[in-house]
Amino acid sequence: MQDEVDICHSLLVEKAGKGNQFLGWINLPSKTDEALISSIEADAKIIREKAEILVVIGIGGSYLGARAIIEALSSPFSAFQNDNKHPVVLYAGHNLSQDYHAELLQLLDKKEYAVVVISKSGTTTEPAVAFRLIKNHIEKKYGLQEAANRIIAITDSSKGALKILAEKHGYKTYVIPDDIGGRYSVLTPVGLLPVAIAGNDIRRLIQGANEMQKVCIETPSLLDNPAACYAAIRNSFYRLGSQIEILVNY
Repeated sequence: MQDEVDICHSLLVEKAGKGNQFLGWINLPSKTDEALISSIEADAKIIREKAEILVVIGIGGSYLGARAIIEALSSPFSAFQNDNKHPVVLYAGHNLSQDYHAELLQLLDKKEYAVVVISKSGTTTEPAVAFRLIKNHIEKKYGLQEAANRIIAITDSSKGALKILAEKHGYKTYVIPDDIGGRYSVLTPVGLLPVAIAGNDIRRLIQGANEMQKVCIETPSLLDNPAACYAAIRNSFYRLGSQIEILVNY
């Protein structure tokens, strides 16, 4: 499959072909600047000092990347080992279960908490409903000003319902880049902020991603490029009729 891989690699690196307007993730690690990292680290420190729980509101790629990293870097028994150095991360807006959200609000009655709400448009149903519930709760609990200090919005740079709401109430905001889709957004503030609040070193995470970026861009060789090798193997299986893939870490 090397000839096919060569063509695909060229299209990706040169950001050509279909979907090229969403290929910002290819060189994202090397483009992540110091100002963004420092800002995220500073906000993460503030949240860690005031919150026992961080509620991440999002659906699909808006929360799954961060959740995967946080769980992969945590002990399976972290719920019993928390030393209160960082908040426990919980999730909302990824389903419409009334029981789930009611029980979450009951827990938040008793805990100090903060919120990271993630949505490019602000109108996706599940996170919009969850944020409406939690926004009402946090404002009643802390008052409007302190509630605003405990909410960080990650959204579009200039438009959308969440962007408008954030400007109205004075929430700190971070931007979801236009050229990066939700499922590729874990190395943007979408993933980096929750991962940092959970107590992980995002500088080392970005450094590792930057090193892997170099490996994957330098050559399309199936012997030297792990991403190309993986793509070739999974496409081979797909062509043989294996259409379900499960990727699990233990």
